[in-house]
Amino acid sequence: MTQSTTAGNTSPMPQYTRQLARFVHQSRWTDLPEAVQHEAVRAFLNWVGCAHSGAFSSAAETALPVLQALSGAQVCTVIGRGIRLDPLNAALFNGLSVGANAYDDAHIQTVIHPAAPTVSALLAYAEQHPVTGTDFLHALILSHELQSRLSCALAVAPASCHLGHYMTGLIGPIGVAAGVGKLMGLSEQQLVWAMGAAAMQGGGFRSSHGTMCATFIPGDAARHGLLAAHLAANNFTCQEEPLTSPNGLLSAVGRPANPEALLERLGQHWECMNVAIKPFPNGCVVHATTDACVQIVQAHQFAPEDIERVELQVNKLAVSLADRKAPKDSYEAQISLQHWAAAVMQHRRAGLDEATEASVHEPAISAMRDRVVVSIADDLQGDEARATVVLRDGRKLAAEARPHVGSAARPLSDVQLEAKFLAQTEHLLGAARARELAASCWRLPQVTNVGRAAPGHWG
Repeated sequence: MTQSTTAGNTSPMPQYTRQLARFVHQSRWTDLPEAVQHEAVRAFLNWVGCAHSGAFSSAAETALPVLQALSGAQVCTVIGRGIRLDPLNAALFNGLSVGANAYDDAHIQTVIHPAAPTVSALLAYAEQHPVTGTDFLHALILSHELQSRLSCALAVAPASCHLGHYMTGLIGPIGVAAGVGKLMGLSEQQLVWAMGAAAMQGGGFRSSHGTMCATFIPGDAARHGLLAAHLAANNFTCQEEPLTSPNGLLSAVGRPANPEALLERLGQHWECMNVAIKPFPNGCVVHATTDACVQIVQAHQFAPEDIERVELQVNKLAVSLADRKAPKDSYEAQISLQHWAAAVMQHRRAGLDEATEASVHEPAISAMRDRVVVSIADDLQGDEARATVVLRDGRKLAAEARPHVGSAARPLSDVQLEAKFLAQTEHLLGAARARELAASCWRLPQVTNVGRAAPGHWG
């Protein structure tokens, strides 16, 4: 195989993409630590719950008739809707639904959300081909691991890239292509091509935050990765080092990139274990302030009208992405520090009801948002925050989240995760069927055919 060189340098270029492809090709389910295997099941359960709760969002309702009009063979399930689309459009719709309520998962250091595109594409494939539960979960973990490492190579020091890149859209297709390629039994060479074809389709910008397009990006990442894997299976080629060559992904986006993060302790350290399941239906940079505010209302009794102001201390990234005092709709509210502090103070909780259009436009919450003051604290990390409620009688009630509940350091327990799942599905399916669906998700490692494993075949 020919090795590329940089101009003026005759030394061979390190073949990062090929080494990642080799890792995926050679990996076995039994190689994974038990905790990693279990996290794959948790990620799937969370995905199914989020897909159901987002299937009737305004973004989903708007996108569905368009996708139906453009769909080919209607063979893959649209979760929660009882209808089918072709594989590419089903993957897109399901990924969109999972991201619709900002309730899925997050790698907080890099703000990537790997499950939405990954499971959407894997399930579209598994509905057309017999796939065991362990093979499915193995592919899920491999996708998450590659996405996590690629995003670290671009966004964790010493790496840097422009904040405007939406990591899920930029990196998601690559992990998805590798995961689907693993299920398809692609060769090492075909996996290189799959990741390359996926990298060429990556995109998305953070300017989409607060709009329906923010939900479109994870769905599109699922579609791109699924397409790339199928192209590679038919020997659709790309260059040999699409990720780290001089004009490849990392060099084009990084300022600079850190390609060593791709391979460091690969197979020993699982970066995907830093992907956390969201505890609140809002942007991951808002979780810490939400947690701190919830702590205050749970520990103290006071009326909303007693509040003089709410002071939030957060890190710089949270301000950059979520300083929105007057969100115009529910999508903008998902990434509004002020909205979630105000909603918690007014309703004493932080659930899906606080993420609705009605909540955004509730006069009392709108007025409370004007009393929220946000400042940057240099000692706080992305999963940390402080909140202080200053009452009109002079008292100050304070709490901090360091780190917040639901972070990688304080993950939701299995009991908490199932409670989240049921809160998203019981009103849609009924209590008995929702619990049956949850049990099917927990049993996934034992099933022989994922596409036929659940009541209603996941729909």
